[in-house]
Amino acid sequence: MSDTKEKLVPIGERIRQARKELDISQTELAERANISVPYLSKIEMGKSDFGVSVLIRISEALKVSTDNLLRPDIPETTALNASDLSKVIEGCTPNEAASIIETAKNMQKAFIEAHKDKN
Repeated sequence: MSDTKEKLVPIGERIRQARKELDISQTELAERANISVPYLSKIEMGKSDFGVSVLIRISEALKVSTDNLLRPDIPETTALNASDLSKVIEGCTPNEAASIIETAKNMQKAFIEAHKDKN
């Protein structure tokens, strides 16, 4: 397998996973991203290279960062959010910190549900 193909497979898998988390079909994502269903299928399988404009349209349709699709393991990508949350709960009691984290989780669920309702 070529180096490019080795990199495309996990990206395609992350796109598929994000699509499934939104509970949308390939057809719906393809429509939102303005690409054909066969092309999206090949992208999800890591069998087709694609450009930045396609990646941006897919990430916008999925409401996820291109960083998360390309390289979610890059510390800078994940550390920024963790650092922000850490600062928010700094100085809180354990119960307060747990409440803040639970609130953030509930907000995330609400955002996902609201996004489903809009589309």
